[in-house]
Amino acid sequence: MLTPPFPEVLAAEFVPPTLVGRSREVQALLGALGGARPPLEGPWCAAVQGPSGSGTSSAARVAAHQLLEAIRRERTGPAPLLASVRVRWCRGAHGVAGALLQHLDDGFRPTGFHLTEIMAGFLRRLARDGRPAVVVLDDIAPSGPDLEAVLRAFAAPHRFLPEGMDTPSPMWVLLAGVPGASAAWSHAARLGLLRVAPVRLAPYDPPTLAAIVRDRLARAYGRPAPERLLERLLRNLAGSPSNASRAMESVRRTLLGHSAVVPGSIYRPTGAPTTWSVEPRLVSALARATETGAARLGEVRAWEARLAQDEGVPPMAATTLWRRVLRLEAEGLVRRDVRPGGGGGTLSVVTVLRPFEEWPSIRGPGSPPAVSPSSARGTAEGWVRTGPPAGLPRPSWTAAGVGSG
Repeated sequence: MLTPPFPEVLAAEFVPPTLVGRSREVQALLGALGGARPPLEGPWCAAVQGPSGSGTSSAARVAAHQLLEAIRRERTGPAPLLASVRVRWCRGAHGVAGALLQHLDDGFRPTGFHLTEIMAGFLRRLARDGRPAVVVLDDIAPSGPDLEAVLRAFAAPHRFLPEGMDTPSPMWVLLAGVPGASAAWSHAARLGLLRVAPVRLAPYDPPTLAAIVRDRLARAYGRPAPERLLERLLRNLAGSPSNASRAMESVRRTLLGHSAVVPGSIYRPTGAPTTWSVEPRLVSALARATETGAARLGEVRAWEARLAQDEGVPPMAATTLWRRVLRLEAEGLVRRDVRPGGGGGTLSVVTVLRPFEEWPSIRGPGSPPAVSPSSARGTAEGWVRTGPPAGLPRPSWTAAGVGSG
């Protein structure tokens, strides 16, 4: 395998800082949204349409990131939220609403809640904190969920606020999908969200698609891509439709092989190790929840709450637990996947990538100072400090069994 030093830029969810061949379309989207301080009353919405593989999702996400930076520069107050949802991964509008709320509470499970309650929870939390939000709904297709109820909440957010709270948080909505999803586009226009015509994208031409592959390879290698490799990849794409999604999938399979579908190595950061800390109780919860393989993040949270109750301390806040899991993922110790599940919602599934015996020392309340992960890796000290509390069995881990779920 020709694994590059920065394989994370090849991930399907990677958003490049600049989009090859779509700069005018991105600027058109930002113009339709009105910038960080739009002259018209909100909410503000823009749409981008195009055939599959023409860059609609990437254009919407790049525009959202640029708008987010503008909001941070020009507005004071809480940090803005970026909530991106791939509609085709969700089961119905209920799943879309659940995925939105999970950006604020990853442990939330939409099962048993009505869609209206979920959207009310999302909008009320934003309004309570006065937090601006940029929402991206992409991969909208004719066979996808009916988004009318979700779009209605964006069009009239004040209807979902409790009595005495009359001012919703500023919200920008970006819609991306194929032109054939006529129901979604007509709902957005009828509800008054789309005040300007959608931005239309044509399929990429072969030179632009080649430029996209060249740019992504240069980012992955940190230098201009080897010409022989680039020529081979472009030969593989010759004669096929100009579809950027399929082109990047071909690049991932060629360069990453197995790691293209097991992204533990993709999301592992490079560079010098840093000092970090995670509560030992959370590691114990991970050990119990993942005894038989991958576990839902909600199960990890339930175990952490049970262990906290045994210790007589409050359970960890959902947002704190979410940040700790991201820290473990950044260190290459766990992998987090989002899958469809539960009554139309999505589930975050955690897989342990390395045996707990190989984990570094982890600092918790009352523990000695944290040590560098590299200096403690491979020692038993990390397990002593982070092992399950008394009364909880220690699971048996093997290198072949880790991550099998």
